[in-house]
Amino acid sequence: MLPFVHLHVHSQYSILDGQASIKGMVDKARADGMRGMALTDHGNMFGIKELHDYCKKINSDLEEKDKFKPIFGCEVYVAMTDMHEHIDKRDIGRHLILLAKNLQGYKNLIKIVSNGWTEGFYSHPRTDKSQLEKYHEGIICCSACLGGEVPQLIMNGQIDKAREVVMWFKDVFGDDYYLELQRHKATVERAAHDTFPKQQEVNAVLLQFAKELDIKVVCTNDSHFINEDDAEAHERLICVSTGKKMSDDNIMLYTKQEWFKTQAEMNEVFADIPEALQNTNEI
Repeated sequence: MLPFVHLHVHSQYSILDGQASIKGMVDKARADGMRGMALTDHGNMFGIKELHDYCKKINSDLEEKDKFKPIFGCEVYVAMTDMHEHIDKRDIGRHLILLAKNLQGYKNLIKIVSNGWTEGFYSHPRTDKSQLEKYHEGIICCSACLGGEVPQLIMNGQIDKAREVVMWFKDVFGDDYYLELQRHKATVERAAHDTFPKQQEVNAVLLQFAKELDIKVVCTNDSHFINEDDAEAHERLICVSTGKKMSDDNIMLYTKQEWFKTQAEMNEVFADIPEALQNTNEI
């Protein structure tokens, strides 16, 4: 089995979207033998101190080789043009995963996220590409889920434009830019069954870009709750978030695959792309 580390993770600090406690995820990751985990809440870094403090506590009596590494990150919203423009209500921002690789990266991540709230807020705290260029040093960037700019372009059939955007990110972040693969195949009736075919379509193009442009791929699971059995409770949380009842038609459904999966589960999902597993450990 290849080692795997979660790099796309939402806690209860992704308000009314994530359900997982930080302690619960860290405990599960350690019990499963993971070397660490990232925290990438939507648009904020509210949980970073809690993650830091808990990991510091559990690492205090461990040798360096056995310590659990917390990775400080955020899933930011990137505005379509300038984050200071508040004129297009459709511009809620495209998703992007940012991870601090060192102290400078942590400081830059704070700048990007804070400016998103104080200058770019418009429905969501948004950043933009000028901010990413300015504060890219020390940050690892992953292309994110179907809500990311590159996957959105691929799904819209704009392959050349998607390639152009990928090359822009590669130019800015260099070897610290990764193309992110996800596979959430719904296995229960009441779930989003249209997500997996879209992910397969996007993944095929991302793998093509990776080979063509010499960019590494990484697999994630877009974790929103800890265990598979938590999916029903998470669905109720989303109903609260969207102002719906469980009995309503057209409620927002997840695939119910968004739990904090074990290394064995992720190895099963990505058995055919071992480098995507290995690269999580590299990060």
